[in-house]
Amino acid sequence: MTQTARPIRISDFTGGEASIFPITRMPPKYSELFQNCHVSERGTVAKIPGYIKVNTTAVAQSLTSGFEFRKTDGTIIILVAGGGKIYKKLITGELSEVHTGLDVNAKVYFIAMNNLCIICNGVNAPLKYDGTTVSALGGTPPSTSYKPHVHKGRVWMLERTNKMLASHSALNNPEDYTTVNDAGYIDFKYVLKTGDELVDIFTYIDLLVFVFRNHIVIYSGTTPSGASSNFVLTQLIEGSGAAGTDTTQGLGTDAVFAYIGGVKSLQQVVSTGNMTQGNVSKLVDPTLTKTIKTALTFASAHYAKYGWYLLMLGSTVYIYSYKWKAWGRITGADILGMFTTADDTLYFVGTGFLYQYDSGWDFAGTEPILHWKTAWLPLSVKGNVEYPSILKMISNPADQTDVIISAAYNLNNVMPDNLQTVTINAENVTYIDSVSAWDSVDPLDEIQYTETRLPLFGSGICMQLGFKNTSSKQVEIADISIETEMGMGI
Repeated sequence: MTQTARPIRISDFTGGEASIFPITRMPPKYSELFQNCHVSERGTVAKIPGYIKVNTTAVAQSLTSGFEFRKTDGTIIILVAGGGKIYKKLITGELSEVHTGLDVNAKVYFIAMNNLCIICNGVNAPLKYDGTTVSALGGTPPSTSYKPHVHKGRVWMLERTNKMLASHSALNNPEDYTTVNDAGYIDFKYVLKTGDELVDIFTYIDLLVFVFRNHIVIYSGTTPSGASSNFVLTQLIEGSGAAGTDTTQGLGTDAVFAYIGGVKSLQQVVSTGNMTQGNVSKLVDPTLTKTIKTALTFASAHYAKYGWYLLMLGSTVYIYSYKWKAWGRITGADILGMFTTADDTLYFVGTGFLYQYDSGWDFAGTEPILHWKTAWLPLSVKGNVEYPSILKMISNPADQTDVIISAAYNLNNVMPDNLQTVTINAENVTYIDSVSAWDSVDPLDEIQYTETRLPLFGSGICMQLGFKNTSSKQVEIADISIETEMGMGI
């Protein structure tokens, strides 16, 4: 015999993906899987936007890096590189070769100063590009330089052959690395107590930060070399550093970086010196730690439009929303690198193509698989078996699309009878009366919500819902409600 039990409602999805909780004690705002979806600005579960090809004709190389080269006269040149070649984007969107003959496996890095784009890859001698011609960078820079960075009027470079050295140019001269009392270097074998590998460099507010695998070294000042040097070692942090080059991103007044145990906030590390707490990635540390350990390639970007930090670890791109402090992931995309521009355009580079993100709802013609799996939801706090009977889903489809909904019980796999495909349609505003749970809808947000009802089968003391969509359509889920009937205790 059964009796009607309280409805179970999920309206707060803002936790994003989490793997830190015991499987039976994950709060319902978190999700076991947040694949190709994110927490929207309204706090709903929304499919991530897609990307389009910028160049319609593929180049032969796999592209792994890119850069927006802006000159003082307003000229903007988008550069991409990979497979030993450098290309620029034409007005038509096609890619035109500007340089070849580089090491085919070395990742190319760019930085701009004094109307020159400086190009390094750690294998070939550094180059410069003025918008017309690529030629050797003058001033005798280190021959194996990579990861160039501009800080307070100087170009800084890391080196592949001396992993404890950072060289810098003369003041306001990107082609002078030899002038005494102006150009120079910092040899960290005299700074660190143990050996390490310098993997990244960035500016944090007005400080210069050197990131090793197991140290973070922070300097203040404007003149690093010579008799008038005022460079001061402000902070030396041991026991924390980056897992690799290109994981560090500035996020306003903070910066984040991926290390072997997850993603950390530089502000937290600098202010407290505590290595054991304050991970930005705390909720997904078990997942990220495993992925970081095996990743062979890294890239990152800051996409301010959505408040995202994107971290590429091998074939998966993890998304951190610093508004919601929520994580998700992008899978199935052709992403080998990423970069943003001054106007906050996000570009991906991949197998022969430059892609522009946030356009459409597919990956350049490939339909992404959105897969959202909720936490395991307790149906009863008293150990009673409950029988879910009706699922109500309030969504905001922009077009007709199918969603596969699954229900699993008692930590078991989904049975075939508990897989249902439902078609959701964009509702005309005149049909908004079909929404019955008005407390989950903001009538002033100009969103045309629709409600989908479907029967549920099975029983248990806990359940997990799954939502999967493979399409080039927008999908957004705003509210979930489950009607249940209560059975006997177990």
